[in-house]
Amino acid sequence: MPDLHLPPGLRYSCIQCGDCCRSLEVTLTDVEHERLAGHDWTATQPDYTHDRTIARHHARGKQTWRLRPLPNGACRFLTDDGLCRVHAEMGYEAKPFAGRLFPFTFVPTPVGVFVGVRFNCPAVVRGIGTPLEEQRRDMERLYKEYARVYAPSRAPDPVQIFGRMAPGWRDALRIEDQLRAFLLMDDLPFAMRLLACRRLTHGIVRASLASERDAKIGADPDAVLAGLASTAGTIRSPGPTERAMLRLLTSAFLGAVLPSFRELPFHRKLGVRVDRLVGRFRDTLGLGRLRLPGVDARVALRDIARVDARNLDAASTDMLARYFATKLASQSFFGLAFFGRSFAEGIDFLACTYGVLLRVAAAHAVAAGRDAVADDDVEYAIRRIDYGFNYLGDFGGLTERMRSILFWQWGTAEKILASLLP
Repeated sequence: MPDLHLPPGLRYSCIQCGDCCRSLEVTLTDVEHERLAGHDWTATQPDYTHDRTIARHHARGKQTWRLRPLPNGACRFLTDDGLCRVHAEMGYEAKPFAGRLFPFTFVPTPVGVFVGVRFNCPAVVRGIGTPLEEQRRDMERLYKEYARVYAPSRAPDPVQIFGRMAPGWRDALRIEDQLRAFLLMDDLPFAMRLLACRRLTHGIVRASLASERDAKIGADPDAVLAGLASTAGTIRSPGPTERAMLRLLTSAFLGAVLPSFRELPFHRKLGVRVDRLVGRFRDTLGLGRLRLPGVDARVALRDIARVDARNLDAASTDMLARYFATKLASQSFFGLAFFGRSFAEGIDFLACTYGVLLRVAAAHAVAAGRDAVADDDVEYAIRRIDYGFNYLGDFGGLTERMRSILFWQWGTAEKILASLLP
């Protein structure tokens, strides 16, 4: 059993809200398929048929199975009280492993297995439940089953920091320790904490590119903070092009569709895709209204701009720190876990994500009739952003990769973060 690295300070216990069963695509192994298909469901689900409930699933050249969701995205085995019918009739071990695994993720590396969590779960966002460290044995059992079911690939020995700069994992983890330390500095505005993370990462890249020989990976965190204190006020604001790209990135995050999209006939799928494309175009131009998943009313873009999301309360800041620190600790922002992006590109993407997150929180506040962002708005934004982060393949496409390169070259993330300082 490899060493298991758990996100520091994270808590989680299932609160049986059923939200995951309304948004998660559940794949099945052949054994799980045979077990579910062989059970008599007619007593509790009179309309049960195999074809209505289970479909073939193709992924990465392999054919497996998946559960067909209801039109609203919910699992067909979800009961009215938010519980699992498979669990109730056949026992916990009979549940599909994909459902039992949620909200956890695993990233195998040469220095151990890093555990992550999906923040589209409300209990994770709020830090509700038992500390993960007290669940270590359960996590170890879960990983053994995960390795047996999925046979995951191990992350490569070097870590691609940027370009050809690829140190070992121990060096990368030392950088992450300092980045997390920045994120947990309670005396700094959260945008400043992310600015420090980005400055440190860019400083390491610049030092490496300027060196004629291999240099020790690292940077002086005190010098980073001192430099920020003297230069933060001189960072240029995002220009029209960068603001348009931020709006486009917001639409991309919110564009992740429920698994029920697969069940639509072709003409309706085409209609959804066209509607999303038109919506992204209008959002990029700053026209019309933003559609928030799960919220009935659409929000005028001009109203979002009127909400000041820079001054956040303690509960909101705690959720943000937990989210970004866990992204770092779980190695889920670069490499195999995120479309092969380099470490530095991943930090840049996370920094830009903060700007998107506050836009979504401001939009949610407007939809709720508020003129300031509250912790409920930040919770909604984190859940929606992480859903897109985990389930939206667009971020691995050529267009998004080109946008990331432009963001890096223009220093877009730094400008966005500086504009969000109180």
